[in-house]
Amino acid sequence: MESFEKRLTAATANLEIAGAVVASGNASRTFQYIHANGVASLKEGASEVIRDDAIFWIASLSKLMTGIAVLQCVERGQFTLDEDVTRILPELKNVEILKGFNKASGKPITLRATKIITLRHLLTHTSGLSYDIYNRRLQQWRKSRGEEANFTQGSLIWRYSTPLLFEPGESWEYGSGVDWAGQMLERANNMSLQDYMEKYIWLPLQIDDIAFRLDARPDMVWRMPDMSLRQGGLNKFGTALDPTKLVEYSPNRVWTPTGLRDDSGGAGGYGSVIDFMKVLHSLVANDGKVLSANMVNELFRPQLNSSSQAHMDSLVQVKERRNIMGIREAVKMGHSLGGIIALEDAEGLRSQGTMSWQGLPNIYWWADRAAGVYGVFATQIIPTGDPKTLELFEEFERATYAEIKKNKAKGMTAKL
Repeated sequence: MESFEKRLTAATANLEIAGAVVASGNASRTFQYIHANGVASLKEGASEVIRDDAIFWIASLSKLMTGIAVLQCVERGQFTLDEDVTRILPELKNVEILKGFNKASGKPITLRATKIITLRHLLTHTSGLSYDIYNRRLQQWRKSRGEEANFTQGSLIWRYSTPLLFEPGESWEYGSGVDWAGQMLERANNMSLQDYMEKYIWLPLQIDDIAFRLDARPDMVWRMPDMSLRQGGLNKFGTALDPTKLVEYSPNRVWTPTGLRDDSGGAGGYGSVIDFMKVLHSLVANDGKVLSANMVNELFRPQLNSSSQAHMDSLVQVKERRNIMGIREAVKMGHSLGGIIALEDAEGLRSQGTMSWQGLPNIYWWADRAAGVYGVFATQIIPTGDPKTLELFEEFERATYAEIKKNKAKGMTAKL
């Protein structure tokens, strides 16, 4: 990994990024790697280097853990993947589809949805729900009601109670479905998402440094790196207008770590790379600690029907959208119950069937069951979909596979 470490050192020294913690491993744990490089803050006068146990806002990395948690409930028979979720989530009953706006009055034009929403829809972003913060039509809908889209103000139910953009199951749109899935879990178990995960995921995996609410965890708060901002402004997709610009300190944390009313299963997690790696290892090793082998298979299985897949394919034709999802141009991707899924091999990198996703502040993970390889590349950079960070992430992933291949060859030579 020496060549990659030199590249990362140059990147942090040149302020391509402020700092990063990267880790990778294999199912047998014959290869385990973690490396921290750069600083924890670019604030004037700050000099502390980033720690390998730094606490990141992991944002949408939370979705994988929420997916695991609700599948545990499915295994127990508390609800199913394909029943109408309104048995537990009555807020989604009689939900309407936003078709447009009246040109004269500006009022929304809606139609009643004719299909039910299922948990499978929620986990695969095929329910029709979207994040209003990212969708212009939903922002216009909020404005028509005298409201404003935001990340953390108001209750989770209020933030994610929006019209659908299409009939459930007929298309694909990244959105709040996993947050609603977390609400299903809380109501079915009469406990918070944090308490549930602590009992059924974090304790079995010996995880200490992941949480949704940090009010009682000052030891985690002080290990949080500051956010940094790519200079040069934003393009119309909300990503960096000029990826060649350097990063600078930003006081904008985007998501607040304390004082929250709800546990957001889609975006609200905080944690260390070290502990998130334990989640990935459990899945890649298929050790049965959090899910049965059959349910792990279901978690990784491509789920999109032809119409949903076609819409996802059309979205990722745009480079900026690919960057936001951490998708490489040359690899066809679908979606599973836990993240996007590679539908073909990427040469020198991940195998077909690899699941991956990313968090808003440019944190990326992948889990390759075929090769038994997994890893995390963590920064705290805004805006999301940062091309420079993605470039470094790909170099890290490539270095990981090369190192494992080299170590395997050495082991075979030694046996001979």
